Amino acid sequence: MDLQGIQKLASKQHGLISRQQSEDFGLSRRTWFRMNSDGRLLPRHPNVSSLFGFQENWLQRVEAAVLALDHRGIASHRTAAVLWGVWTLDETDEIEVIKLGRSGHPPLEGVKVHSPRDHQSIAPLKIENIRVTNATRTMVDFAAVEPHLISDLAERMLLAGHVEHHHIVRAVALHSERGRAGVGPLRELLAQWPYGTGPAESILEMRMQKLLSQTELPPYEMQVVIGPYRVDFAWSRFKVIAETDGWAKIKDLAAIEKWMKRDAYLQSQGWLVLHFSWRQVVKQPGQVVRTIFQALVSRGTPSCGSGAG
Repeated sequence: MDLQGIQKLASKQHGLISRQQSEDFGLSRRTWFRMNSDGRLLPRHPNVSSLFGFQENWLQRVEAAVLALDHRGIASHRTAAVLWGVWTLDETDEIEVIKLGRSGHPPLEGVKVHSPRDHQSIAPLKIENIRVTNATRTMVDFAAVEPHLISDLAERMLLAGHVEHHHIVRAVALHSERGRAGVGPLRELLAQWPYGTGPAESILEMRMQKLLSQTELPPYEMQVVIGPYRVDFAWSRFKVIAETDGWAKIKDLAAIEKWMKRDAYLQSQGWLVLHFSWRQVVKQPGQVVRTIFQALVSRGTPSCGSGAG
């Protein structure tokens, strides 16, 4: 019996070992149950236990659910979103996992087991050394259980750099062929897509994208390179720039001087530079849109809507 091997494997699995794994290290079925009875192993689920000395926490709960499904479990849905670092849940919320295969499983306390027919696009990865659905599959499954929150999740996934617009388009096309639950809300999100198709650099940029998508202002470009600088939003034909400014840009005098130098260069090249703060974009969106509209009109843009829709 290789107790050192068991300890080493358990340390990689948040203190957990399954009975199947313990047998690979020479632990008999009888010894397994005796160790669970005398406290050397602490049962978490049928055939999954924690070694003494490892404290139970949320990650251990997720790993226990994954291991309990005959090593065919994958963290999914809301649980996967948490592992991807873009969602939060209460410690007491159900753990959600997908089980590959159609065979039954023992009841797992505090665990919601999903058994989808579509396994081809799950492509599990490991986060925190736990098997988890890939980013787009996580979004599809999340949309199936939280359809009204999928836009929030999409925004966080985009901002974290886990997905881009074309990844979601491809996922919707793939899952539409198989009638996967969750495709409807994602398809609706794409139909009303409020963001650009490239990556955003901040949540404020994404808020601005969403605001501009609700107007009849002319199309804009994002992350446009002008000389040595890159700007957030640009209407190149009319040489109008809109910058979204967080507090980090003005944290000290050196930053302010750098900012002023940047604006001076852009203005010397004929650009009209507008700056908007978080408060303006979120709390005064109508004023932001009117200011951009007036700037575009001053530069000769054809008549366009000036209000947010």
